[in-house]
Amino acid sequence: MRKSLLLAAPLTLFAACIPQPLQVRQPPPEPAFRAVDFVPGMEWPELSDDLDPASFEAAAQRSAAYLEAKGDHLMRIGDREVAPRLLIETLEEVAALLKAAPAGQDLRPRLKERFDLYRVRPSSAPRSAHFSSYYQPVIAASRERTAEYSYPLYGKPPDMVDADLGGFDPALQGKTIVGRVTPEGRFAPYFDRRDIDIRKSLEGKGLEIAWLKDSFDRLNLHIQGSGLLQFTDGTTMMARFAATNARPYKSVGLSVAGSGAMTRDKLTNDTLHQYLREHPEGEAWLLSQNPRYTFFELVDLPADAEPLGTMNQPLTAGRSIAVDPEFVPLGALAFMSFPMAQADAEGRLLGKGPVHRFVLCHDTGGAIKGPGRVDVYVGHGAQAQTTAHRVWDKGNLYLLIKKLPPRQR
Repeated sequence: MRKSLLLAAPLTLFAACIPQPLQVRQPPPEPAFRAVDFVPGMEWPELSDDLDPASFEAAAQRSAAYLEAKGDHLMRIGDREVAPRLLIETLEEVAALLKAAPAGQDLRPRLKERFDLYRVRPSSAPRSAHFSSYYQPVIAASRERTAEYSYPLYGKPPDMVDADLGGFDPALQGKTIVGRVTPEGRFAPYFDRRDIDIRKSLEGKGLEIAWLKDSFDRLNLHIQGSGLLQFTDGTTMMARFAATNARPYKSVGLSVAGSGAMTRDKLTNDTLHQYLREHPEGEAWLLSQNPRYTFFELVDLPADAEPLGTMNQPLTAGRSIAVDPEFVPLGALAFMSFPMAQADAEGRLLGKGPVHRFVLCHDTGGAIKGPGRVDVYVGHGAQAQTTAHRVWDKGNLYLLIKKLPPRQR
């Protein structure tokens, strides 16, 4: 044992003479990124509203009706789990505040006392929300197929099946897939746009609810989710969203840009439509690049002519937004600010102007994925169409929620 110790000593001294690598103190790890993050009081933005209080009150009542039905189901906002009742109280207090305050007044001083603010943003730089806009197109239609009206609008097929995966595995509770049972008895994904529009998989099955003049109008209706159909017999009905085939959504415009036919900076709804008119030989193939297909039902025109959102409540033009419910709960109160396209009543583009207003999370969308995506509903008519087709801007989205009483914090 002694011999071993004696041998070890020189080795220890030798090792001590070897230069050791410089020990660099590592910085502490950055905190995990939060898609919905608390905003300290000193960082609150100006919170003023540029629309009428009546439209906010109407939209807030629709949120409240949805939240009332949620019972005690907790919803997550940032680092908090909140009951629907607290979201309703938030709506009621802000509605009263907007009604009493002068137009355009900064409400920060009063809101800071009773509310918490959270910013919603993506993880990628510059971490700003990305805004788009949608509307209800007004489209000429026929109840019968004619030489002029030859593009069918389909109702929901009866053979399209929603399969609840929770019945197969409890870990998949709440998840569904959409498909059909093939003649061989196999469950398969439902037909995509190419199957339906090019291979005519649904033709002759009695599913046509209307006929349109233009395939691009049909695609636009599929993307917007609902529209007003002005029939040749003088009647107007709403084509209301009924279902989709649950296939992935792919932007036709980006497909055009990806093909090199048009640069992204030149890509607008109008230039895309014009391109398809000038290249009819490639129209069917190009439109089929978006495999998602939307099915509709015809309903009488509601009193306000507005469609239902995901909450099954009517949307409010300028106040309703579509969000990703994985990050933002439906029914919640939000505040948005970004440079938005402006148009007059005839649909003439006036330019862009700053928008800052309280909005309600009423809807979802196939392309609205991630915490940083927001789609603003702007109504129907020429003004809405021009606005919706020209919104693609960065900005900020915040969520506002009432503070808990001190004893409950």
